[in-house]
Amino acid sequence: MDQKETQSLELAASTLSRLSRGAAASFELYLERRAATRIDARQQKIDTLTRSEDLGLAIRVFKQAKSGGRMGFSFTTSLDPHAIERAARSAWEIADFMPEDPWNGLTAFDPAGLKKGKGETEIDHEGLASPVDHKISLALDLEARCLAADSRIKNVRAAQLTESLTTVSMLDSKGGRMQYSRTIYSASISCKAEDKGDSRMGGHYGFANRLSQLDLIDVSRQAAINAAELLGAGTAPTLNCPAVLRNDVMADLIDFLSSSFSAEQVDKGRSLISVASLGKKLFSPCITLVDDGLMPGGLGTSPFDGEGTPSTTTELIRSGVASNLLCDLYYARKLSLAATGSSARGIKSPPSISTSNLYLKAGQTEFAALCAGIQKGVLITDLRGLHTANPVTGDFSLGASGFLIEDGKPTRPMSGFAVAGNILDVLSKVELLGSDLKFFGSTGSPSALISEIAIGGNAAK
Repeated sequence: MDQKETQSLELAASTLSRLSRGAAASFELYLERRAATRIDARQQKIDTLTRSEDLGLAIRVFKQAKSGGRMGFSFTTSLDPHAIERAARSAWEIADFMPEDPWNGLTAFDPAGLKKGKGETEIDHEGLASPVDHKISLALDLEARCLAADSRIKNVRAAQLTESLTTVSMLDSKGGRMQYSRTIYSASISCKAEDKGDSRMGGHYGFANRLSQLDLIDVSRQAAINAAELLGAGTAPTLNCPAVLRNDVMADLIDFLSSSFSAEQVDKGRSLISVASLGKKLFSPCITLVDDGLMPGGLGTSPFDGEGTPSTTTELIRSGVASNLLCDLYYARKLSLAATGSSARGIKSPPSISTSNLYLKAGQTEFAALCAGIQKGVLITDLRGLHTANPVTGDFSLGASGFLIEDGKPTRPMSGFAVAGNILDVLSKVELLGSDLKFFGSTGSPSALISEIAIGGNAAK
């Protein structure tokens, strides 16, 4: 944090301290700076090169009242002293008009309470110092590798390389300070495969904390595979059959399920589970779901969350049993649960409950062995329209693509079939989990063998 940012935090704190003299009030300051570079390559030329910097200060004020407390929020994207003073006064004044709530409150920051040696982030100084022409060459290389991976890849829509450096600083009304900085590099590509009059789109994404660790070979190769694997796909039969859900499909299901473990969604009745569900077996014994804010190198790793609570490792499902919810400070108080360091935020809105690094623990079965015992079934490699699934009941009817499995092996590709069911039912029928755990952004999963699923096709069995 540079001198201007330090002075900005101190000015906001000084203004709020003056306003709160003699009042039962506390405040929290959140300053974030993010510098980013984005390079888009196409046809071995740079299509877009942008650099941006976002900077802002968010302020929360808590005023104690007879039946709870009132919370005021304000922010500024300018560190001009007048803008900071206006934002501080606005948060103070807004609190007077907000409803009283017995569960409102802030926490006193405790840097000594952070998990020592865990949740640490890093800055790739070498990557940041690398010249822009080197990063351009990496974006061009990403495109070239994808085109070379398979002769059926005819076009790359976009090959993108990004670099971001983020610093988060927090200060509370008692003078407690916490800060972390981190770099994230990402590579993504979208491409088109063509063969015998058929064309398909596919893509892939990867990330790392260090530029040198960004695996362009894997991203380009997997994008080509994803685009070409369904070329020539035919229709699917209508079946109730075993299925293997590939790790990226399982990650999408886990991501959809994640909102059901938000204490806010549970409290508002917008979840598949309830507080009463905790301790009950709702899923297959194979299922252990973890949200780990302390995971080394994770996209969602940080030493503390958006409210200054130390990040944690939280088992949401343990061997099929719903065991925990994700709680911020508000819902931890309201539901008499432990805060899990699960509050995310930006500059322009107050913190809210979110996952960090969410993943389904891997099994010990290789991918080929998941298919080996299936006489007739399906390998599902893509689900479309998951956002239309009912988040309260878990019911879904989705478009899908994949492969027919015959005699233990994937055979012909299929597309345009439907998969219908209930997510709780699907996750209760998991018989085996693969050893191929992979993260797709901040959510990870291995592949899974499901004992039965309903496939709606239009071909004869």
